[in-house]
Parts: sequence; structure tokens; C-alpha cells
Amino acid sequence: MALIGTIRKNGWILIVLMVLALGGFILMDVISNAQRYRAGDINALGNVNGMEIKRNEFDNYEKLIYSNQQGNTFQIRQAIWSYFVENALVSQEAEALGLGVSKDELNDLQFGTNISPVIAERFKGEDGQPNRATLASIKAAIDQGSFTDPVNRSYWAVQEKEVVKERLQEKINSLVMKGIYTPAWQAEMTFKENNQRIDFNYVRIPYDKIPDAEAEPTDADYTAYLKDNPRLYDQTEETRVVDYLVFDVYPTSGDSAAALDAVRRMWEGLRAAPNDSAYVVANNGVVDPGYKKKDAFPAGSVADSLMNLPVGSYVGPYQDKGAWTVAKILGRRIVPDSVKARHILIREATPASEQKADSLLAILKQGSIPFDTLARQNSTDAGSAVKGGDLGWFGEGQMVPEFNNVCFYQAEQGQYYKVATQFGWHLIEVTGKKFLKNEPGVRAAYLAQAIEPSTATQQTVKDKALALVQQAKKLADLTAAAGRQNLAIQTSQPLRANDYALGTLGTGEDAREVIRWVFDEKTKVESVSQDIFSFRDPAGGYFDSKYAVVALKSIAPKGAATIATIKATTRAVQEVRNRKKAAIIIAKLKTPGDLNALASQWQVAVDTARGSSMLQTFVQNGGSEPRVVGTAFSLKNGAVSAPIAGTSGVYVVKTIAELQDAPVPSDLTLFRRQVTSAALSSVRMNLMNAWKKQADTQDNRSRFF
Repeated sequence: MALIGTIRKNGWILIVLMVLALGGFILMDVISNAQRYRAGDINALGNVNGMEIKRNEFDNYEKLIYSNQQGNTFQIRQAIWSYFVENALVSQEAEALGLGVSKDELNDLQFGTNISPVIAERFKGEDGQPNRATLASIKAAIDQGSFTDPVNRSYWAVQEKEVVKERLQEKINSLVMKGIYTPAWQAEMTFKENNQRIDFNYVRIPYDKIPDAEAEPTDADYTAYLKDNPRLYDQTEETRVVDYLVFDVYPTSGDSAAALDAVRRMWEGLRAAPNDSAYVVANNGVVDPGYKKKDAFPAGSVADSLMNLPVGSYVGPYQDKGAWTVAKILGRRIVPDSVKARHILIREATPASEQKADSLLAILKQGSIPFDTLARQNSTDAGSAVKGGDLGWFGEGQMVPEFNNVCFYQAEQGQYYKVATQFGWHLIEVTGKKFLKNEPGVRAAYLAQAIEPSTATQQTVKDKALALVQQAKKLADLTAAAGRQNLAIQTSQPLRANDYALGTLGTGEDAREVIRWVFDEKTKVESVSQDIFSFRDPAGGYFDSKYAVVALKSIAPKGAATIATIKATTRAVQEVRNRKKAAIIIAKLKTPGDLNALASQWQVAVDTARGSSMLQTFVQNGGSEPRVVGTAFSLKNGAVSAPIAGTSGVYVVKTIAELQDAPVPSDLTLFRRQVTSAALSSVRMNLMNAWKKQADTQDNRSRFF
């Protein structure tokens, strides 16, 4: 009671404390939000001109559109990112122009006569045309309210946005292309540029005539290069370059012996197994349905044994494709070089489709209706149905495996066969076989044990990498230690924050781990990663195939190119070095007006270029040399040029014929159309890239992936 009384008498203290506490909470929230803003909102993958790209929408799109597609995860995500960026740009531009897609138009693009390219590609039949039957069933389900599956509804909603984006982009492209016009004077000028020809002699002194050590660029050389080539190497985003050492992991002789012991144990088990096929499958082996010819096996005694030993014999163990292998011969026969067949395809390998296939098969066996008639009436392979199902002649391996195996290894002419493939149920009749080489093929069951580095072998190599890291905390230390051990340091291409490929280390999640470290805000130039980066076997083995020691060499910030920027760019360094070599070569020219004397001085040949044009700048032995060809066009007949610093060397040119002007036709209508068509194609290809270049895009993907 005394405490309550005290509080009542001093209530103002309580009020002050509450205000301070509330202020503290507000301050904490402000700080938290500021930190989250700096780090990037957990759902903000990026934004385009202020339009946010949300992580959950990105992930949902990937799950719906790419769930059944195989491929590089990072390539898929790059494609998705491009779609979201383009969608933002298109929607912003369409809104500014007052463009849209009406409900009726959208319906026509999905189900009508003007099918969107998005729908045409997603619902393409075997004949390459949109599968109208499938689209009609989807439309009916939507109209009847039975299109209720949540995944299908989500998929279709996302796809509608793609259709709208594609249509709006096409409308904007059309608006721009309607403004393309080729005046008569431009058509005439372009015609002349395309058809003027010139012949000239030239001497090319290659840059490799001057050793690199004599032309090491200085900062003054880089400064002059930047002045002459402004914005050529400007950075649209920050890039970083790393130096790295690779320690490859190879199996030892002990690893090979262990694999041999393992395959021998499997061989013994196979010989004792009551069901050899079941044993092989249970031990991750392969029972080959096909008949392989001799050239498919390791040359020598292995191939001879497989081709000649009796059926039921065992061959091996032998080494094949990095594994110890044992084979059991299951059969042998002459394999045709090609077969001719016809088929009836019942799309989708479902029970209902199989029932229809069985009914048709029964009709064929009864002989009441000819094969070609049934094919025309029932086959969903429109391309062959019109020909009575005839597929013509085809070689081994041209068809999907299940279809191929029936035609080449099982089917007898005049008999009917049913088989399921990824396309559905097929009814097959082989109508012809060609035996040109009469080569036998052998069918076998195979058990194999890959020769892989053991855990101990991997650790031994990793320890070597760790020992090097312990000696090197800075790049200079790493370079010195590598030199002492005769290890080659490799330099990466300029890396971007979202890259997933790193030089000889390849692509994928392992390379991505290195790039994440490279772009970590704690990683400083010249620092060496104290962690060893592991790279799994690219062929799918469950072991590390290499380890990498990585150091950050340089950072090229976003914006205008600097000396540091071009020093980190291999191509720019070479161009600067070549400029310096060109100056050295030119200074050494004794008789620049005499091509024969120059050729003798530098021990090169006098070459001839004939029929060069302003649009065809290829020079024999030199490659593309626009500066050289352009100079030749500026000379009078018989004139000799001053030395020209070209792409691959220093040139001196002498024209040997008058400039050949093709007569300009009196009617350039057709040519004007060609010029206009080229311009229209350029708009279609480059307009989006121009939008992207001008857009204010923030890309935060590297924080998430």
C-alpha cells in the first residue's frame, strides 16, 4: 500500500518512464528498419525504376513454370530475372502509352485464332502446332467452373501475365517500327557501301614481332588509351577478379585396387544369384535391352571376348570409362543397319489410352481394318498419320529408346507391337529391314564399380591446400608460395555478383560459393580465403574432384573506367600493349613507302586483298581489320598509306586498282524494302536491351542465391 501511495504522489515519474520506454521502442524500430533497408528487405529481390521484384513472386514463378524442366538452376534463375525485369519495363511503358490487353483479346490469345507464342510453345503437339484439343478442354473447364485445382489455377494465372507481357511488348515494338522509314538517299548510299569494292596490297607486321617485355604498359599508356576510348570499358556493375590455385584429386593405385575388389565380390554374387537380372539391378548394374556392336566396347581382348564367347559367359573385370566392369553375355544377334516402320500414336500413356491401344491392336491382329486406315483415323502423330503412320527408314538410335529397342531388337516383319514412350502408347509394325554390314551385336548385363578417390585420398590433397593457405594470408604470399612449389596460379574473368561460372572451376553451386566469398563485404583486395573451396565430381560422383585456394586480386567499381579497371581487363591490357608495340614497330620502319622493303625488313610477305568492301573487312592472314580497309578506301589508286595500327599488327597499304563502283539501279524499291526490313529486325532485337540499359535497376539477387 505504501508503494502504491508513493506512485500516486509521484505519478509524473511513471509518465516520464513510460514515454522514455516508448521512445526506446520507436528508436529500436527505426534502427532495425534502417539496418534491414541497408541489408535489403528479406522479400526485396530487386526493383526496376521503383517497381519492386518480390522474392516470393520470383520463387512462385520458378516453382510453377520450371518445376518439370531440367537444367542449370542458375541459368533458369537468370531467365526468370530477365522476365521480371522485362515485365516491369513493358508494363511501365504500356501504362505511359495507354496500352492494354482486353479480356476478349486475352481470351483470343489463349484459345482463339491468334494464339500467343507463349501458349503455342507450352502446348505444342508433335506436329509443332498448338494442341487445340488440350486448349479446348482447359477452356471448357474454366467456363464450367471445374478448373479448380490450386496448382493449375496458379500456373494459368502466372501464364496469363506472360501472355499479356508478350502482347504489350509486341504492340510497343509495332509502334516503334511504324516509324521506321528508308529515304531514297539512304538506300542509294547503303547500296554503294554494300557494292563498292577495292583491291590493295599490304604488308602486315604482327605485334608478336615485339616481345611483351619490351612493351610493358605504363600508367601513362593507360591514361592515353582511356582518353582515346572514352566509355569503352565503363562498368555497368561492379566486377571483381580473383587469382586461384587448383588442387586436382585423382584416384590412387590403392583406390583402383579397392574398386577391383568390390567388382570381384559382385561378380561372385552374380554367378551364385538365382536371378541374374534382379541381382544386377539390385547392385546398381545395367541390363542392356539393346545389342551393342564391337566398336562400342574397349578395343582388344574385351571386345573380342564379348563378340565370340558363348551366351551365358562372363567377361572381365576390365576397365571401361573410369570403372572396373564385369559383363554377362545374355544374347547375340545380327543388328539391322536401318529399319522402316509405321506406327499409331495414342497420346499420353494413361490407362484409358492403353485401353484404346489394346482395342486397336486387337483390330490389327484380326485384320479387319488395314493399318494405314486405323493410323489416319486414330493416330495423334499428325505428321505420320496422313501417310498411314509411315515413318520411313531410320537408323539405330534415331528414335526414343523404347521405340528403338522394339524396332531393332524385337520386332519381326508383319507383326504388331505395343510400347509406351514419353509421347504415349505406340502400335508399331516394322515393314522393312536393311542389313548392309551384317555386324553382330551382343546384349549383356553389366556390373561396375567406379574408380574414385577415397576419403583418405581426398583429405591428403586437401591438406596440401590447407598447408599453402597457412603460409599465405595475402595474395603476394600466395604467389610466392606457389612459385616455390611450381604451382600455376590462374586468373579469373571479371566476375559479377550474380555469376555462377568461374574459369576452369566450372559452373554451379560450388563455383557460386567462391563468388559469394568474393563479393562478401568483409573480403578485401589482396586477401586470401582461409577456407578451402571444394568442388564435387562434375560427372556426378560423390567425392571432391578438386580443391581451390582463392585470393581477391582486384575490384573494378561500377561507373566510368579507370586505370585500375582496364588493368583488370585482359582484353584492354592487350590492346594497350599492342598500341605500344605499334609505336615501336612504326619507329623502326626504315622505308614505310616501299612494301617489298618492309616485307624484307620484318621477314613477312606482301599480301593482296581483293574485293574488299566497307561491310566486309576481313583481311587474309589478319582477320577483321576495319581500320585497314577503311584507310584503303580513302586512298587514290597507287597511293601508299601511312602505317596503320590494326587489330593484329601494323599495316602499310597500297591500292592496286581504281575504286569499283557498282551502277546504282534506277529503281531501288526492292533494296529500300531490304534496308527497312533490316532496320525493323534491329528494333525487334535491340529495343528491349536499350530499355534495360536506360533503366534504374537494383539487383539484390546475390543476397539470396
